[in-house]
Amino acid sequence: MTPNTHSLSFKLLALFMFALTACSVQATHPISISDGYARATFPMAQSAALYFTLHNESDTSAKLTGVKVSGDIAKDAQIHTTEMSDNMMRMREVKEGIDIAPNESLSFAPGGYHVMLLGLEKGLIEGSSVSLTLSFDNAADYTVELPVKGMGKEAGHQHHH
Repeated sequence: MTPNTHSLSFKLLALFMFALTACSVQATHPISISDGYARATFPMAQSAALYFTLHNESDTSAKLTGVKVSGDIAKDAQIHTTEMSDNMMRMREVKEGIDIAPNESLSFAPGGYHVMLLGLEKGLIEGSSVSLTLSFDNAADYTVELPVKGMGKEAGHQHHH
């Protein structure tokens, strides 16, 4: 290759890379998240719950297929739901994923869907945050920072009306 050809191909590559990054910045994620938080735990806790609301802002349904946290936070993260079974509230892992209809919202809240962190490395301290990665079947992974909120009165029993 002559020096001019090499220089031209480098410029084309740089232009192509710039065009790629410009495109990815404009593409917004079809899912947005709001009202997210993790509940503070006592120092030796083995598990913690995360809550948030997902909004599907696209015209196609999306399926939340999994959740992950880094190994320095917890060994595992799972999507759970709370169900009545034999007059007792029981938690069950949701392995099949959860569909979010177009332009609909899905709440993860006490007494319903939530994310459980299992095998905590250390307790979650009020004022810190937890980085959670959500995986979807037809959209890119979405990583969100959730603030850790204190164990207040709302952390007690949930009463159903």
